[in-house]
Amino acid sequence: MTMDSRFELMNFEEDVNYHAPILLTHLVGATDAGEAGGLVVSQILSSLPVKRVATFDTDSLIDYRANRPAVTINNWHVEEIDVPQIALDLVHDDSGTPILVLHGPEPDAKWQLFADEVAEFAQDAGVEMVVSLTGMPAAVPHTRPTMVHLQSTDKELVAGQPKLTGGPIQFPSSANTFLHHLLSKQGIEGVTFLAAVPYYMANMEYPKASLALLERMTSVFDLSLPTGNIEANTQFVTEQLRNLAGENEEVIALVGQLEKHFDNEIDEAVKKIGSFPTPADFVFGSSESVEETDKLVDTDALARTIEQFLARTEDLDDPLLAEEDPSQPKPRHRAPRPWEIPDSNE
Repeated sequence: MTMDSRFELMNFEEDVNYHAPILLTHLVGATDAGEAGGLVVSQILSSLPVKRVATFDTDSLIDYRANRPAVTINNWHVEEIDVPQIALDLVHDDSGTPILVLHGPEPDAKWQLFADEVAEFAQDAGVEMVVSLTGMPAAVPHTRPTMVHLQSTDKELVAGQPKLTGGPIQFPSSANTFLHHLLSKQGIEGVTFLAAVPYYMANMEYPKASLALLERMTSVFDLSLPTGNIEANTQFVTEQLRNLAGENEEVIALVGQLEKHFDNEIDEAVKKIGSFPTPADFVFGSSESVEETDKLVDTDALARTIEQFLARTEDLDDPLLAEEDPSQPKPRHRAPRPWEIPDSNE
């Protein structure tokens, strides 16, 4: 590790060329419905070669009572303590474009100093855009395309989207948005891709939203990023939801109402703009529509039903756990299983 006198919180690895046009930030703690953004970042870090650029002083930033280190105990023996870590890594997509990835838990303290140092680093690294990915709960059905909306520090980038009704809204900021705002003052604009996640899937993994985020990011920034695990799991979860919908009347009723609401909004959009809207054109799922579906079913109970169903079936039918057919190609860039990694001791 090397120290730079300008940085109080960051410790840098030696001899790493960290210049990159894009800084992807995923600091965990705020809403990420369906773990939509988290699954994308995990896919990128597990599927592409990674170089560690820097780590942050977690003792200064993390409240261990809020983010307790995980302990591994084997037959009463304390083997390991896994301390939460905030890190900066460098990856390259398949076309060679470098991408910096800032990941870990949100800091519990010193947000301003943390953001100042990230901004200083971003200037050194030649970062042109800071990007975040997240899922937002919405009154949408899993049987329709996942809509992706854009939030940005640059008004010009969101000028083509429908306006949010009701004027400005205010709510607690995530660390990612906090960073975006501060970096924009340094001339580095920020964009957040928000995927609409069915609110009954908000507390479970919903890879369909992750796939939509990944595809939107690669399209906007002309990147070439792996989709293997996410694409395979999207098919798996979709199939499980299809099976559940076939045997649960409450699910059938809820999905039907959400489909009707979704299709009505699409129809209205076609009337307004004269063509079928793209997934970026509209944000679905107002509080009013959620309240309407709540009158039909107990949505909290329904979410628990879905969670229990998926937990009961995921180890039985998950294509990533099943025995592989050697004649079939593996999902592109699938992360290696533990038993596929050569033993360095052999």
